[in-house]
Amino acid sequence: MKKLRLVVFDVDGTLMKAVSSWQFLHERLGTWDRGKQYAERFFRGVITYEDWARLDASLWRGLELGRVRRIVDSIPYTDGARDVITILRRNCFKVVLLSAGLSLVTERIEREIGVDGSLANDLKVENSLLTGEVKVNVSVDNKDTVLLRMLKKFNVGMDECAAVGDDETLIPLFEGVSLSIAFNPRSWVVEEKADVVVKGDDLREVLPYLLGK
Repeated sequence: MKKLRLVVFDVDGTLMKAVSSWQFLHERLGTWDRGKQYAERFFRGVITYEDWARLDASLWRGLELGRVRRIVDSIPYTDGARDVITILRRNCFKVVLLSAGLSLVTERIEREIGVDGSLANDLKVENSLLTGEVKVNVSVDNKDTVLLRMLKKFNVGMDECAAVGDDETLIPLFEGVSLSIAFNPRSWVVEEKADVVVKGDDLREVLPYLLGK
């Protein structure tokens, strides 16, 4: 195995305690009744992920960006998340965030902790108000192809990457990177696909595997 140079993290449920930033927003904004219906339609295979994201975003048309950002900024970090990112970067790793959640969350992490790159889904804004539209950059099944495009910026290959996450969206990554870590995996499928499984409340428990110590 080549020396690891880059670690890609899932965000919702991994770096953040909220399992879904979409659902967190719905619950705080009082739109979860409708949002839950959309989620059920997606998981039944009735609509695509892109349709689901657009339907969700449409419920927030006209909301002030500042209000939405304040809600997002209240999502608690997973214990140890800040230390993990900081220690990895001090040890010359590149840290990349890849999320099928909201870019408001990844932007917060960039602002408060600092990372080397990120990609998530953008709620569109005009005149400081949400338009009800969304740009889907990351879906549930394309994280591997998205990461390959991002890696060109760092001149890093998939065989020099580790991936850390908790759900099925990570499986395409787990199958391509050198080291895959399932942190509190949400299903047995994720657990089976991972090289390492870490269960607990503190994300710092993944560090020995990433640092080789």
